[in-house]
Amino acid sequence: MSSPSLRRLTMHGCVLAASFALLGASRMEAQVTETPVTFDSSGRVPAITPALAERLRLGLPAWPVTGQFERARLYRSSDGAYVLVVERRTKSLDRYALSETQASELRLAVQAPLRAGSRAGIGEQTDVASEPAGNAFVRNQALLGLFIYGPTAAGALTNDPAAGTATDLLVAGGTFFAAMARRQTSPAITTAQNNLSTFSALYGGALGGAAAYVAGVDDGHLASGAVLLGSVGGTLAGLRLGKGMTDAEAAASTFGGFAAPVTSVGVMGITGALESGDGKAQVALASTALVMGYALGPLYPRRAGYTVTAGDVQTVLLASALGTALAYIPFVGEMSPDSKTVSAALTAGFIGGIVLGDRLLAKPYDHTRSEAALLLSGISAGALIGGGLAAAAQASPETAYGLGVGGAILGAAATEGFFRSSPRSLGYRSPARGQGGTRRVGVSVNPMGLAFAAGRRPGRFSIVRVTF
Repeated sequence: MSSPSLRRLTMHGCVLAASFALLGASRMEAQVTETPVTFDSSGRVPAITPALAERLRLGLPAWPVTGQFERARLYRSSDGAYVLVVERRTKSLDRYALSETQASELRLAVQAPLRAGSRAGIGEQTDVASEPAGNAFVRNQALLGLFIYGPTAAGALTNDPAAGTATDLLVAGGTFFAAMARRQTSPAITTAQNNLSTFSALYGGALGGAAAYVAGVDDGHLASGAVLLGSVGGTLAGLRLGKGMTDAEAAASTFGGFAAPVTSVGVMGITGALESGDGKAQVALASTALVMGYALGPLYPRRAGYTVTAGDVQTVLLASALGTALAYIPFVGEMSPDSKTVSAALTAGFIGGIVLGDRLLAKPYDHTRSEAALLLSGISAGALIGGGLAAAAQASPETAYGLGVGGAILGAAATEGFFRSSPRSLGYRSPARGQGGTRRVGVSVNPMGLAFAAGRRPGRFSIVRVTF
């Protein structure tokens, strides 16, 4: 090849290389990064589901989404614009380009009902939309099929052991595939629906059995059938009622279904009704209380003047258990305590635990479910430490019980103290209460003081510090 030709080829190659470089640079300059943002200024509405959109009464012109969808998320582009990404039930994605003004109008449309609080019947508790339950729904239904649906179906249909086993296994296996098929359809089962339907199955089964008892059903097949119908009916009712609920409302409903009958039993014990021998009347009263508590439970997060999360409801439940255990301390070791006095003390401890749990735990802090589970672990660990101290000191059963309860309470306080001192806890606090709003309750534990007290060292030691 001649030298001029070589020079021309080299020149063309340089020009081509430069063109590719310029093209790559232009593409890099044109790259746009989208960052997810929340729909509210407090950062607690990362997504909007159909149920939340309905409760917030979103519509045109601020809310451009029409038709059925799964969830919507808001993104901010690096160029300053906004994009509303909507996932349809067909798994396709619709993108709505929004200007900064349109995005501000949308966020205002979301925040306005939340600021209205309980007067609008919405409240801050609805700012966390219930996400799809996914595999958890299948798992819970499979367990219900294994332990409730299957055995009660077998008891309702046959007395033959082989036929009963076959029925049990068929129903349990069929429940799994039925739940799996429901999981694949739209709309998706939410976490609120899953949790509510699971507990409703248990409550429904209990109500079915109670109805059979009150009606005087002696036939075992009919009694098992009543439990089965009640359990399946409870599952369907939970799925239907939980469709428009938040996680907090579903948790409050299940808690109300537990707290109301427990309180009614305590009241019957105080009045001496438990000693009357009229078991049917007692069961009927407790069943009525269960239904009422289940129905009225969601009013707790809806009407509270502060945020109530599903984790908060669980912490209140733990506080009620601690209150009940604490109230029983004076009766440990007594051979024949007065039943009315015991009932009064336990009922007062249970209700007092609920009140203190709401005031000291739910109101000043927004717990997640994982934090509520960790709080349970802290209570258990504290009780184990108390039991270990009792074993080391060879304490009496009364002292051992008291140390166990005291350790559980201190374990709860220490765990809460860790939550409050963690930097990540600021992300779960309501700005309205964290910046000059409602004063917070601080709880801290002095490990050295606890150790000195356990070793019976003379002197005064600070163990728990509570600040208001």
